Formats: sequence, structure tokens, C-alpha cells
Amino acid sequence: MEQKPVILVVDDEESIRSALTTFLGRMGYQVVTAANGPAALALVEKSEPDLVLLDVVLDERDQSQMSGLEVCRRLRQRERFISIIMLTSYPEWQVESLGQGAIAFVTKPWDNNALANQIRATLGAVGHIRRETTASSPKNLLKVGDIQIDMEHFRVNRAGKSVDLTPIEFALLAFFARHPNRHWTREELLNHVWDYSWAGYERTVDRHIASLRRKLKLERDELIETVHGVGYRLVQE
Repeated sequence: MEQKPVILVVDDEESIRSALTTFLGRMGYQVVTAANGPAALALVEKSEPDLVLLDVVLDERDQSQMSGLEVCRRLRQRERFISIIMLTSYPEWQVESLGQGAIAFVTKPWDNNALANQIRATLGAVGHIRRETTASSPKNLLKVGDIQIDMEHFRVNRAGKSVDLTPIEFALLAFFARHPNRHWTREELLNHVWDYSWAGYERTVDRHIASLRRKLKLERDELIETVHGVGYRLVQE
């Protein structure tokens, strides 16, 4: 029997932990919860969750308590990658959250469908990358020009500088790097990168390609080339 993904919910409000536990349980996930930073870090060591839903502030009444951002930083220092989605009532924390290593940001009150899609897409992308890494362990470090892709730790560097990518962006870049100089349709990319079970739109690919180019500081057809009327390909000499 396939093991259900484990999601750790970290929030200082019991009502939110309870609501998310019920919602995620109905989606088929195993759920563990923590009300503060130290408890969250202890649970990570014990249960090795596949994804963390983490409140940014945690306890507004006591500024001496560990914040969600500090928990995020500590999780990023661990050897094993864990996807982190930040939860908060304050949209102004978005840039700071993503800068500390979160892969997505959800504003309270959240939309259940949007949160469910974000979780599925994230777990699908990370799972796909881990399967590829296991299947071809000698190639855990991919190189494309001055770009290095660390498949084990989900890290990307260009010219020695770290590039922060979401799991979907990382999976897309890694897929291109494994299959250079071949063009792929948007539908094929959705099937290979997003997983066939993910119901998305082909223009989703365009948005992620644009984000990749921006984060990697690429010109429009530098490295990732648009094949007009078809899709995209990674050009490697």
C-alpha cells in the first residue's frame, strides 16, 4: 500500500491547526501539528514530513518566541530538503518568506482549492525529482553552461550565485537539462513535469518558463528557446 504523504501544520492558533488537519485528512494526507517553533523542529526530526505549512509569526504576544521565519531558516539548513509553504495574515511578509527558503506563500484566510492545488503541485514536482535522482544517482549534479543543478539538495547556482526556484521551476529546469536540444510541447511538459494527475492549463507552462528566464537572468531565447508553434527546448552545444 502506498504511504500517504505527511504534512506538518505549524500554527499557534488551535482553530487553524484543527481546520487544516480536517481538510488535509480528507484529501488523504497524514497530518501532524505543532503550536510553536521548538515543537515543530522536534517533529521534523521525528516524522520527516514531506511538506510543512508554516505560520510566519506564530506568537504575536511574545516576541521572544521563535518565529516562523526562524523555523524556515533552520529547516533550510538541514541536509534533507522539505517543501515549506508559509501561511500568514500579512501579505507584506511574502518577500521575506520566500527569501528565507519557502517555496510558496498563502494568505489567511486561504482558499481551499488554491491551497490544495499548491500542495499537490509541490508534492508532485518534488516526488518526480526524487524518483529521477534515485534512478540516476551518478547524475545528481547537472551542468548547463554556467548553471549548476543540485538534484539531491534542490539547489541551483548560476555563475556561483544561488538562484531561488520553486519546486515546479526546479523540476522544469532539471527536465530540460536531462533532455537538451529536443523540443517539447506544452502538453508534454505538463505530463512530464507536473505529472499526468495534475489538471492544469498549457499556458501554465508559459508562465513558469517566463519565471525561469527572469530568475536565471536569461534573454528571451537564451538557453531556453521558444519553438514557435510547438513549445520549448533547452539548447546546449
